[in-house]
Amino acid sequence: MTSTPETYITDEMRAYIGTETPPLVSPPISQSEIRRFAMAAYWPEVPPRRFWDEDYAKTTRWEAIVAPAEYNPFAWMIGRANIGPQPDRIDAEQEEIESKRELRPPGAPERYLFGGTTAEHFVTMRIGDVISSVVSLVELYERTGRLGLMLFYVLEERWTNQNGELVQTIRSDNILY
Repeated sequence: MTSTPETYITDEMRAYIGTETPPLVSPPISQSEIRRFAMAAYWPEVPPRRFWDEDYAKTTRWEAIVAPAEYNPFAWMIGRANIGPQPDRIDAEQEEIESKRELRPPGAPERYLFGGTTAEHFVTMRIGDVISSVVSLVELYERTGRLGLMLFYVLEERWTNQNGELVQTIRSDNILY
């Protein structure tokens, strides 16, 4: 049986706090994408008109169609062919991007549990916005539970628009043991 260390947190891990990923940049948000997302998110109900009715949206405080706060401009960025059989997994380039954005601390245990996310929304996304996402490691701590010693690492993803305005932050708790 493998013995559990007294601590997983090393000086190398502590130095890793604050590490940021290179930015991931979305394509410009389109009216069609907002409409389709709202239809799917509100199904079987009709989505609020500010997400699809241009004339109505002009009368709102936003004065134009806006995206729901939960809209993800990165959802369709997986690099796949447009024709023929589709791969079972994302391609190598996309997999490399995803693994870099994971920011797993160096030397951390391999077994993984997802601990959940929280999001805070700030500026509303609009048609034509280009969103940039940067993920950073913001916190490391340990707890002992039924699984033994567990390493928690907290990531913060910050979305900004082309004007540098903060769109949202997403904090995710990740557990390694």
